[in-house]
Amino acid sequence: MISAITGNLSRVLEDRVVLEVNGLAYEVLVSPVTLGALLPKRDQEVSLKTIFYIQGTPGIGNMIPVLVGFMTETEKEFFEYFITVGGIGPRAALKALTMPVGRIARAIEDADTAILTTLPGIGKQKAAKIIAELKGKVDRFAITPDEDQQMEKAVGGTEEDNIMGEAIEVLMQLGYRRQESEDMVRRAIRKHEGIKSAEAIIQEIFRSSAKPGVVPR
Repeated sequence: MISAITGNLSRVLEDRVVLEVNGLAYEVLVSPVTLGALLPKRDQEVSLKTIFYIQGTPGIGNMIPVLVGFMTETEKEFFEYFITVGGIGPRAALKALTMPVGRIARAIEDADTAILTTLPGIGKQKAAKIIAELKGKVDRFAITPDEDQQMEKAVGGTEEDNIMGEAIEVLMQLGYRRQESEDMVRRAIRKHEGIKSAEAIIQEIFRSSAKPGVVPR
């Protein structure tokens, strides 16, 4: 059982990161929230709480070992509750975690399907199922509105990190790979350190293009 891992963050991919530990490279699946927190930590030592499981059905096809990583023990514990809901496996759960778990837990406890259905892969029926199966079980994870700002800072990194993450996601939606998106965002920020929004970063990238409206590759 691998319950935690510490190593150099050598790569940040679309849905996973690679940590180098004593000459070995470990792929760790992460949620969008965790990915955003790790983006500015490339080439630094990071520690993740982990869940290890085997993907596949015994006797049918290949059995694949999988590591799932979290920034905090709280995120890990909430995830373990989340995947107990019927029809939500580990990978689907990770994709759905696009906001801090405290907010998701609060939505569950408040039976707020409007918030839950904003999560990728969660429709009205699945949101209702999540509430039915988890309401009353995840209240200790739920944050109050007053705690929202503190949670965002703890999970999502600094304001600058969040702005960078937003700009990178926009570029990826336009068809650019994560690595080139990160590079373009960093160049724009280095050129104009006073940039205060993801929109301003994107505008600067387009202004610096060789052709109007085309982001240089």
